[in-house]
Parts: sequence; structure tokens; C-alpha cells
Amino acid sequence: MEEKSSDVDWTILKKPLNIFGVCFAIISILISGSYYFNSKLNKEYKSNKSIFQSISRRYLDVDQEEKLLRDYYPKFISLYDKGIIGREKRLNWLEALRQAGEKIKIPSLNYSISSQEEHIPEYNINYSGYTLYRSSMELNLGLLHEGDLFKLINYINKTADGIYTISECKFRMKGNKIKFEKNADNISVSCSLNWITIDLANGEGIKIG
Repeated sequence: MEEKSSDVDWTILKKPLNIFGVCFAIISILISGSYYFNSKLNKEYKSNKSIFQSISRRYLDVDQEEKLLRDYYPKFISLYDKGIIGREKRLNWLEALRQAGEKIKIPSLNYSISSQEEHIPEYNINYSGYTLYRSSMELNLGLLHEGDLFKLINYINKTADGIYTISECKFRMKGNKIKFEKNADNISVSCSLNWITIDLANGEGIKIG
């Protein structure tokens, strides 16, 4: 005699299946939500990190600029005040020469100075927006003896603003006999000087204050 297979009572499993479906849906939502929020947080983290790095770089740049200003600005001001950077101080040069002549008691002192022009050295230098200028000066001196020339140069070095180079000096004895009088000019000297300054290449001139 054949046995009848028993019918499954699905009503018993209905509730657990419903609960499982609800749980599965909740888990799916949580997984999707966590992925979304994780992705969003990751983007925000990268964005904030980029902003932080940008701010850090700017801060470091500002800090470096402040350090450079602290280190070099006083030196720049000093060079500016001395007439090495910026506008040349030719009136100061001429006054220094006049005072030197009186102090050393040079018998004869004459000078001429040319207009300022660009100075091109023999070697290449990158001046980064600046230009080297020079003003040529011719000195014609009548000296009691050659030592007075060194006294004159030493006095100019101490009192005149700016820097200069001496390109040449020519000496010539005046007469056949040496005179020992106080104002006698036994030696005639001609010297060529170049007064050097640095200024902006565009011609505007450096202005401070």
C-alpha cells in the first residue's frame, strides 16, 4: 500500500521568512548606507587633506619669506643707505673729494664726472630684474708726493657713500727738481674711477619708505 506524502504546512514558515526578508532588506540598506557614507567621508577627508596641505604650503612660504626678510632686509637697507643700491649719490662723492682735498692739503684737485650709464662687466651675471650702472670720474691731481694719493683714496673710502673701482692712474713728474714747499705739486696724477650702483632694470628706481 502506497504512502501519501504529507503536505508541508507553509504557514508555519511564513513568519520566519518574512522576518528574514525584513532583516535582509535592513542589512542591505545598512551596507549600502555604510558604503555611501564611507565614500563621502573618504572624499571629504581627501578634500580636507588637500586644503590642509595647501594652507601648510602657504604658511611655510610666508614663514620662509618672513625669515628672508628678517635676514636680508636690514642688509638691503644698509646697502641702500650707503648708495650701493638705488639712486647714486654723486653729490656725496664730490663733497667727500672736496673735504679730502682740504684735509690732506692737496695743492691741486680737479675732477669731472660723466652721466650714469649701464655697466657691462666682463663676466656674465644674472641680476634678476636689476641692472649694474656706473658713472665714470676723471681725477687730475697735483701732489707734493705720491703718498698723498693713498691718503686721498683712504679718506674717500671712509667718507663717501657707494663703491667704486680705479681703472688706472698715471703719474708724471713736474719739472726736474723736487720742491719741498708745502703747496708744491711735484707730481701730476690722472686717475679714472668708476662709481658703481645697482638699480631696477626698468628705470623706475628703487624707493624705500
